Amino acid sequence: MSDGALRARSGDRFLGRVAVVGALAALALLILRLADVLLLAFGSILTAVLLHALADPMVRRAGLPRPWALLAAVVGLVLAISAMVWLFGREAAIQLAALSELLPRAWRALEADLSRSVVGAYILDDLRRLQHADGLVMQVGPKLIRGSATAGAAALIVMFAGLYLAFHPRTYLGGLVRLTPKSWRPRTEAVLLACGGALNRWLVGQLISMLLVGVTTGVGLWLAGVPSPLALGVVAGIGQFVPVIGPMVSTIPGLILAAGAGWDTLAWTAVLYVGAMQLEANLFTPLVLRQMVELPMAVTLFAVLAMGVLLGPLGVLFATPLAVVAYVVVRMVYVEDVLDDRPASQDRA
Repeated sequence: MSDGALRARSGDRFLGRVAVVGALAALALLILRLADVLLLAFGSILTAVLLHALADPMVRRAGLPRPWALLAAVVGLVLAISAMVWLFGREAAIQLAALSELLPRAWRALEADLSRSVVGAYILDDLRRLQHADGLVMQVGPKLIRGSATAGAAALIVMFAGLYLAFHPRTYLGGLVRLTPKSWRPRTEAVLLACGGALNRWLVGQLISMLLVGVTTGVGLWLAGVPSPLALGVVAGIGQFVPVIGPMVSTIPGLILAAGAGWDTLAWTAVLYVGAMQLEANLFTPLVLRQMVELPMAVTLFAVLAMGVLLGPLGVLFATPLAVVAYVVVRMVYVEDVLDDRPASQDRA
């Protein structure tokens, strides 16, 4: 082959590699631009996984056809939420209203206590400058209203899309599988099913952990004499959905209310929150989550940080389930398929 032909072939290969790199960069940019839409789609998948998790026991034990089991799961979920609202909604609404009234008074009491010391006065001056800088208070209200309306619309989209996914999973799963070459389709379907199973186990474990933390915190705050213990317990339980950041943020309202009730109550409340965090990290998570999903806690922490930087608040919200999916994909596609490092049980099979 002549030198000219070799140079031409080398140039074609170089241009092909440049084209591949450019296509990958364009795909990455497109994913970042559509990040919010893709995260909402992932939230719909989580909704469908939740419905299937509720329907599975009825399919296995009662022998119901899956469509009827899913319908029963939807009806049962709606009835359970309605019953909770009817039983606890009034009390929770009263306590949340009390919480919104007590927090400013508790903050004023904390300001009075801090102003008695030099260090406290210095901290208060910085906080007041931050509070009034550029009309921050006037800017937050409209943003919160717009954010609430957007969140409500997004929740409706996720709910209805999740219903479609739950009742017709094979349609969407088959569509994704058909986008891959024929030789890859069996393995692609196996990976997608494994991701769904991992999300199912993670979601069940997460709900159990949230319930345990919410009940423990609410009862403890009630015993400590902190106002609005039910509302604070609900906040603590919901905060567990976002690891590391959520539990820390959910302690702020309780500590402010406890500070308004006195330093003794504040001390007991701080001890209670620290104890609840230790129970969640060393008892609830090992017994519930780690038995269901093999996801190291360090991976979870860095997933939350990375998703927060790349994708914002929605990324933080879905960081852990996204890490679960990524963990399964890397293990099955890269470790098992590319590196050919399979577990001994699979080798024997």
